Amino acid sequence: MSIDNVISIVISILGSSLITLILSTFIFQPMQEKKKYIFDEKKRVYESIIVFAQIVLFPAEAKFSLGVARYNIQELSDDENRNNAINDLKMAIPKLKLISKDDGLTKEVEKFIQQQNEKQFNVLVMRLRKDLYK
Repeated sequence: MSIDNVISIVISILGSSLITLILSTFIFQPMQEKKKYIFDEKKRVYESIIVFAQIVLFPAEAKFSLGVARYNIQELSDDENRNNAINDLKMAIPKLKLISKDDGLTKEVEKFIQQQNEKQFNVLVMRLRKDLYK
């Protein structure tokens, strides 16, 4: 094996490592960070939907739920709790429009806010499951 072949092999190894590093730094890592950010934001929005559902569908049980602790639910009336949860959920709808690829999802959320029943919640959950990992 001549010195030219060894140099050629070393250059190709270093070159491929450099290209891999550049691709990883400027393309793959930002894409992963974007996906993680979108996933985390979806989780926050979905949590608002779940808390709203807990308060609306199961108000007696919600008073003892850890998921609704931030609403100070045990001290407020059911109407105040419902209004707080509705406001929180309505604030999450614009964020949902930005991060979701499912255009009809926000309509389902608004429909659930209007109807506030378990059947519509189940429809919404099925839609959310499909959207979470897109």
